[in-house]
Amino acid sequence: MAQLQEPVLKLVIAPRFQSGPHDLSLHILLCIESPNFKQGSTVLAPTCVFRTSGIEISNVHVLDGKGPLHISRVGGSWIASRDTASDVQFSYIVSFAQNANPVPEKPSIYLDASGEGLLGSGLSFVYIPPGNTIYRNIVEWNFSKAPKETRAVWTFGEGPGPIVKVGPASTLSDSVYMVGHIRSNPEAQIPGSISEYYGYYWFGDVPPNISIIKDLHHEFFTKVSEFFNDPPSKSNPYRSFLRNNGSTKRMGGTSFRRSHIFDYDDKIAQLTDYELIRHTSREMVDIWLGSSVTEDRIDWLSEGMNNNLSVYFPFRFKFRTPHYFASTISMFLTRYYANPLIKLSLAELLELVPTNFYAEQLLGARAFVFAIGIDAEARYMGDVFRPLEDLAIKPLARKKRSGEPYGIEDFLELLRPLMGEKGREMYEEMCSESIMLLPVDRFFGPKTHRLMPIDQAILDFGMNVDSFDNGAVGGLKSGSRAEKAGFKEGDKITSSSHLQPCVDNFDAEMEVIIRRDGEDKTLKYWPRSFDKAKSWKFVKLDEAS
Repeated sequence: MAQLQEPVLKLVIAPRFQSGPHDLSLHILLCIESPNFKQGSTVLAPTCVFRTSGIEISNVHVLDGKGPLHISRVGGSWIASRDTASDVQFSYIVSFAQNANPVPEKPSIYLDASGEGLLGSGLSFVYIPPGNTIYRNIVEWNFSKAPKETRAVWTFGEGPGPIVKVGPASTLSDSVYMVGHIRSNPEAQIPGSISEYYGYYWFGDVPPNISIIKDLHHEFFTKVSEFFNDPPSKSNPYRSFLRNNGSTKRMGGTSFRRSHIFDYDDKIAQLTDYELIRHTSREMVDIWLGSSVTEDRIDWLSEGMNNNLSVYFPFRFKFRTPHYFASTISMFLTRYYANPLIKLSLAELLELVPTNFYAEQLLGARAFVFAIGIDAEARYMGDVFRPLEDLAIKPLARKKRSGEPYGIEDFLELLRPLMGEKGREMYEEMCSESIMLLPVDRFFGPKTHRLMPIDQAILDFGMNVDSFDNGAVGGLKSGSRAEKAGFKEGDKITSSSHLQPCVDNFDAEMEVIIRRDGEDKTLKYWPRSFDKAKSWKFVKLDEAS
């Protein structure tokens, strides 16, 4: 390899297509320029320890300037048996285990094969050298044994390559790879066009409701880029990917470095236009405010700012009407005030989030109510048009872009000149067991709307929420709407609606197919308690009387 200012880290991917949809494999060649590994040191390691289903790594071979290098595997890491000399080359094959059962993952970092190709993040199959060394990362595709129509895309460019991106080794893992019979918008890579810095990619046909998003996606991205004053370019691209999981139940998005994968299944038609628009807005904001998918910490602050912008952007950029604005505010308020865990402190809530669905839902809604309450109070205290955005969100996004961490103290300090100690008081209230109350008399919005107090039934699925993933009713609550709908403890669940639409749409029902005594039976119920909570709704003035 040529001697450069940054050492070269080169990844060559050779796809192999066989007969069946999962008879795909990737032959990997990873070359590191003169790493000078010592005996007993880690030479390669996974970026993070996520559970990945159905992936097998085989035929591992390592060479350096002295010849074959034996490595041992310890806790997922690859350990050198001796000091290395010159460049080091690793080769291995990535394939899919036979009869592997799909595993729901959060985040969805897995690699998946379909009849038309393969899509996934590097976190599932790219091992990288440890440390913070900055490399000249190169990705190249070898199509010598691939069909003629094969295309390949990496987050930072379309192959076959080579594509160069300077950065840490995690640039190769915290990014997205797609290869096969790819369809895209724009349709093809054209030098000098937007395709050099932007793309929207999928296999097969796009469902009608997602097709609407596909057609506005680039314009949406452009407007959010302008908001954050960070124009895209060939060296600063963004690419978004769709993944159809068929009958495997999986719906939602996962963001990676300058890229995103939206997973959907055969129930995609149940998602409303507003739900998809909110997801698109959140996807965009994640580019500038979201934490890395590999981080363990729960970044509730960026979640609150993101949720706040998901209210404004679709309406402000004229992708949707004021009805979307009002509906989305009402949705977040319902998600907060009608959650059964609302009286937990923030510390208690954060403890539960990794394992409790209600806690996960409450955290994002709680962060939203805090952020929108701060915005309302700040607008009242000064004459800044958009104080939360101009004084806090944009400066924090600049810190993240420059590689600096940020947190709640930075957020409060940025708002202190305008709000004094009021911001901290509101933060302390948010951290406590108190229920946050919005400053109704200072709440903003179209002059045709206002906040109206209402009583709402509390969210309650009537059984352990993991019943829907585990495939059997467990923890059925006596007297719940689920029990009254006919569920019995231990019923086998063969299919069910997604939970999220029932959280976001107050009137939505769960539809569940159970198998009892050898027969399938469809049960529907409203996943709400008979108990009610004091809540709020953003309504037109003529609806508030």
